[in-house]
Amino acid sequence: MTEPISIRLTGHVAAFPATSEARDALRRYLDDARSALRSDPDADEIVRDLECAIGDRLSAFTGLGDASVTGAQMTVILAELGPVSPARPSPPSPEGRSRGRFWCRIDEGKWFGGLCLGIAAYGGFRVDWVRTVVLLLTVLTGGLLAVPYLVLLLVLPAVPTVADYERQRDAPRYA
Repeated sequence: MTEPISIRLTGHVAAFPATSEARDALRRYLDDARSALRSDPDADEIVRDLECAIGDRLSAFTGLGDASVTGAQMTVILAELGPVSPARPSPPSPEGRSRGRFWCRIDEGKWFGGLCLGIAAYGGFRVDWVRTVVLLLTVLTGGLLAVPYLVLLLVLPAVPTVADYERQRDAPRYA
């Protein structure tokens, strides 16, 4: 028998005992919901509401005792909620294209201005690799790379989070 895992959900103070299969099913469901709602500006709020609804159902289930929620039971609870889809489809773009990738600085998790995080988001790279390459190039050029770095810090727009960057990147372009 496996050791129960505690699951904490938005809107509930108590943790719910569950098996690792139940946790994995819940994680997949919430990840699928986030990806389905990626272009919805209210995505975070909707996912929090989903967590609260799942927690309400788990409260009713675990209120009977200290029994852990199994993977099969979690699957039934998630099936009752159904698949998540955007509440309103995004308006069709006159050009039929998204904005696409753009250069920016990202404030979330920034070290020095967020430029490396913006480059990583633009190119789909890991930020630690980008930071390493920038540091090595700065050392190899005798500090000359610091000048364009500072210019880009002044010129590029700032985006609060990587999720906001992805939303703006995938948003439809209007004429």
